[in-house]
Amino acid sequence: MPLHVVIVGAGPAGMAAAIEARRRGSKVTLLDEMARSGGQIFRQSAIDSELRVGLPSELKRKADLLSGFNAISDQIDYRANHTAYALFEGPELHVSDDNCSEVLKPDVVIIATGVCERAVPFPGWTLPGVVNVGGAQTLLKSQGVKIGERVVIAGSGALPIAVAAQLSKAGVHVVAVAMLYPMRSLLVHPYALWAGRRVVLEGFSYLNVLRQHDILMLSRYVPLRADGSDHVESVQIAQHDGTGRPVPGTEKRVGCDILALNYGFTVNSELAAMAGVDMTYRPEQGGWIPITDQFCRTSCSGVLVAGDSGGLRGAWVAQAEGRIAGAVASRYYDERAVSNLSQEMSQSFKERSRHQSFQKAMQQFLQLPTGVWGWADEETVVCRCECVTQKQIQTAIDNGHTSLNAIKRNTRAGMGWCGGRMCMQNVAAQVSVGKPSEDLQPMTPRPVARPISLQAIRNQTIP
Repeated sequence: MPLHVVIVGAGPAGMAAAIEARRRGSKVTLLDEMARSGGQIFRQSAIDSELRVGLPSELKRKADLLSGFNAISDQIDYRANHTAYALFEGPELHVSDDNCSEVLKPDVVIIATGVCERAVPFPGWTLPGVVNVGGAQTLLKSQGVKIGERVVIAGSGALPIAVAAQLSKAGVHVVAVAMLYPMRSLLVHPYALWAGRRVVLEGFSYLNVLRQHDILMLSRYVPLRADGSDHVESVQIAQHDGTGRPVPGTEKRVGCDILALNYGFTVNSELAAMAGVDMTYRPEQGGWIPITDQFCRTSCSGVLVAGDSGGLRGAWVAQAEGRIAGAVASRYYDERAVSNLSQEMSQSFKERSRHQSFQKAMQQFLQLPTGVWGWADEETVVCRCECVTQKQIQTAIDNGHTSLNAIKRNTRAGMGWCGGRMCMQNVAAQVSVGKPSEDLQPMTPRPVARPISLQAIRNQTIP
């Protein structure tokens, strides 16, 4: 009898998993919070627009994957605008739309929920007009909206550079791009660069766009504060000493109406943690990472993890891993058939391995030095949902509350709508100073992992 496979997330990993699982005869249910499939990297426009955001090679990969997904979409139960808000052993998955909720009890669940962006708190970062880099990209991709007239971008990794180029091509004046690390640092990993050469070529294409638009590129610069009355009007930046601490005398003030930030990502792993999956804390990979084997299987029976939700792997890895997860899910309870997949799907395994080696090199740009945690002053808000300041968190730590659960109970940090996705890595970094980060435990995960309406909970269907 075909297995029922439920996939959470319709990005590259989720779509690839759905295609492969359906190809192998499984009954497939695919859930996603967005109105259209694609995730962040392959986000589709919600309006009719001639604007095409991305390089030709990216758009080709996007078109190919969406074409493959559209070919099987009428053969699966595809539920857009649906939220998966709880996962328990069984597996038992609780899902919701705006009006009602349902308990699903499939044979296998594939978590392909991706990541959310990470910002480092500093004075003024809560001003209107200070946004995540991915938020600016989302508005451009989905609505064709140019987020501002004069934009400053600050952060680390590849995303700030890509989005700066995309905004520039769309006609936005990108005033400056302030990077935590110089891009030439990647040259110390020549083999990894060769393994990810297609991604590297795309990166050079984006850098060339920045050069063509004469955009000011600043390496080893960090934000000191954002200023403005009721909206950001300028940002003060400075060079750092290699540890993230600003060097006195190197300050610059740059005028802008938008400041876009990205200092890495937080893995959306709350469903896996709620189900009891074994986790490990790796800040450079997105926080608390579900531990998986080569077949994407976790320690919890019937639960697989694919793509960035398993630790910042990029779209190339996500697609390859989605295919592997979809195949494994379809044969989950046949150990011999699963073992044979490493040979049968050798191309997908090789592709995943090759791009993972490149991503490991890229993760150095997401490893934040200790000095960044000194950017916030006492009055800087760290937990935006509950308006918890740096002083409140430090006081709790000084009083001996050194677990994240204890800090949550004593300060309310992490109790808000985001469930700690915005603040808990920042709090964890302060707690773990001078301690092995692997020993740090996450907050106890509890339903609901994502906000849903009381009406939806009331109107629940249980099989």
